[in-house]
Amino acid sequence: MPYQFLILIGLVLLSAFFSATETAYTSLSIFQIHELETKRGKRGKLIKKLTSRPDILLPTVLIGNNLVNISASAMATELTIRLFGNKAIGITTGILTLVILIFGEVTPKRLAIMYNEFMVLHTARFIFALSILFRPFVYVIGGVSSLINKLARGGKRTHISIEGLLQMINLAESMGVLENYETQVVKNVFRFDDITVQAIMTHRMEVFSLDMGLTVDDALEAVNEKGFSRIPVWEEEPENIVGIVLVKDIMKLKPEGRRDVCLKDIMKKPIFVPVSKKVNEVFTQFKREKLDMAIVIDEYGGLAGIVTREDIIGEILGDLYDQHEENGSGKIKELSENEYLIEADISLHQLSDRIGLSLPPGRYAQTLGGFLMGTLGRIPQKEETFTIKQGTFHIESIGKNRIFLVRFTFRKAGEGE
Repeated sequence: MPYQFLILIGLVLLSAFFSATETAYTSLSIFQIHELETKRGKRGKLIKKLTSRPDILLPTVLIGNNLVNISASAMATELTIRLFGNKAIGITTGILTLVILIFGEVTPKRLAIMYNEFMVLHTARFIFALSILFRPFVYVIGGVSSLINKLARGGKRTHISIEGLLQMINLAESMGVLENYETQVVKNVFRFDDITVQAIMTHRMEVFSLDMGLTVDDALEAVNEKGFSRIPVWEEEPENIVGIVLVKDIMKLKPEGRRDVCLKDIMKKPIFVPVSKKVNEVFTQFKREKLDMAIVIDEYGGLAGIVTREDIIGEILGDLYDQHEENGSGKIKELSENEYLIEADISLHQLSDRIGLSLPPGRYAQTLGGFLMGTLGRIPQKEETFTIKQGTFHIESIGKNRIFLVRFTFRKAGEGE
């Protein structure tokens, strides 16, 4: 009789082993599997082999787990009948279920998640041997399961929708798996196929460009002042972009004493893209053409703006760089309850998020400066005011071809009505 109790305890321990093994293998990340494969020799490669065939691994573990659980139930029933008769079978079944649930399922699974690498390293050979032993049963179970799945879905392939993935991402954030900014980056990646260059480009009125007839010597001063690495080059008028010059090419000629070389001699052929072109397509074109800037044209073939690789990357990262900024710093400074000093290169969606000022993104404008110039049809003068429904803009600082600082005062409730 005592040996039967020992067998029962052994079966419960085996149940714990199989439950822990299942969880350990399924909780491994692809990075853990790769590290085990590269650093743990034969056992690591064996783990990789097992995890690459879940259709064999999982049935093997489940067959083992069910065998020991059924055996434990049969053994407990036999012991109960011998000791207490048939009337105690119900009580024994309840107790055994509780024991297996606590010691054979929940506890080992929680431990397996914490020590999954240790678990798989010490069970790989045994599980692989079992997978060979149980292979005929695994194939039968797998075949029946596949048939049921095909009948259930009517021959249609299942897929996860974008909405489903976004729900999973939101759930991961709420559970603390992803930080807020990580969630935003992932969501931006899913939006990548829907965004056009019009949404992220620099408006033509904010584009800094150079005459292709300028010499390297003439261009150096402007280049040093602006700090750009790539500059559009025009012929006859700024709207007619004919090339792109790399600042590094200009700087190479400086020590060689070739300052009389014209920009047209060193400029590169530009990429022209329509405002409606998708951002992901432009990004692919950048890689193919080995350039980082494209000239954006409107439906009439005129200049709409420029877009760079940094613009695209910035769209993915969103406001990641601005998350450390408090209300009194960065691109917006609160002067009073209803008055703000704003850098004109802030995007319209950031402006809306920060202070609730929603502005229509005009035809091509995606920044506050672009909105103001696009609405006015010109570059405003310093100290000029411009009133809209929500309040009044006051131009604080301007450059040669752009606005730098704007003061905005919200209209008070009932004012001007």
